[in-house]
Amino acid sequence: MELKYYPCNWCGSKEYKVILESRDYLTGLPGEFTFVKCDQCGLFRQNPRLDWDDLLKYYPEDFPSHKQQISEIPSKVQRLNKRYGLWKRIRIINKYKPSGNWLDVGCGTGRILQEAQTWDQWQLYGLEPIVHLAEYIKNKLNIPVSPLSFEEYHSDGIRFDIITMWDVLEHLPAPAGGIKKVSNLLNEGGYFIFTIPNVDSIWRKVFKRSWIGYELPRHLYLYPPGVLREMLKHSGLQIVKRKCIAGSHGTLMLDLHRWNKDKKSKLLSRILEKGEDYVPFRLLTFLPLWILDKLMLGTNITYIVKKT
Repeated sequence: MELKYYPCNWCGSKEYKVILESRDYLTGLPGEFTFVKCDQCGLFRQNPRLDWDDLLKYYPEDFPSHKQQISEIPSKVQRLNKRYGLWKRIRIINKYKPSGNWLDVGCGTGRILQEAQTWDQWQLYGLEPIVHLAEYIKNKLNIPVSPLSFEEYHSDGIRFDIITMWDVLEHLPAPAGGIKKVSNLLNEGGYFIFTIPNVDSIWRKVFKRSWIGYELPRHLYLYPPGVLREMLKHSGLQIVKRKCIAGSHGTLMLDLHRWNKDKKSKLLSRILEKGEDYVPFRLLTFLPLWILDKLMLGTNITYIVKKT
């Protein structure tokens, strides 16, 4: 597999400073990968990086977005827990656009679409480049899903009132063009709502090379707030709100799993073996995580953006 060098997709500069080098903590497959910061604009990118055909080998079958739909989880408690995070996302969309055409980009197995379907308020569409996942959603939910990457996608004249990307923008190989395409697909007054790793997160400083926000080699770009604001503005998109809304406990557990692959703490291993629904640990971390989310220092941050 060949790692290739690319200039910054936003400003075109080839000059950069290395932020860190790290490995793939999720799969354990070989390779050392590098995140850099553009000297000119400040955008973070993986450089050098793999092309898609090689990168696809680093997406295992148990990748988080490839898990079964909520209705197929045997435990009722776990189903309610998973639905709560989805419900918070749906509620935000309902606040800004309670009806209209909604395209979910990178929809995985369609968990958010399944939850949205129960509200019966939107005309739902999906986009998922992994073909068997796209077929899975169409068969389970009877929602039109295109088995294409966002770069390959053509809407056939359909325009959208809502476009969502949950943990997707960091995977795009050409995000400047991707954001412009979002703007072109949106109706006037439409909303682009997305979640990305938060480069201001306190956990980036704590976990460093094992922080899940880097997620090498799958994450290709990370977005400092000022740079992202300019990229959105350039495409006629304006930030309405940003907040940490979901996933803080789950991402902390993933961070701890990765961190412990280096530290090998026996006590932490025993805690992690009990799973993310281990009640004592959830109670212990609830208040600190809630505070960090309110301060917008959590691992993931959600942007609500309007086409002006």
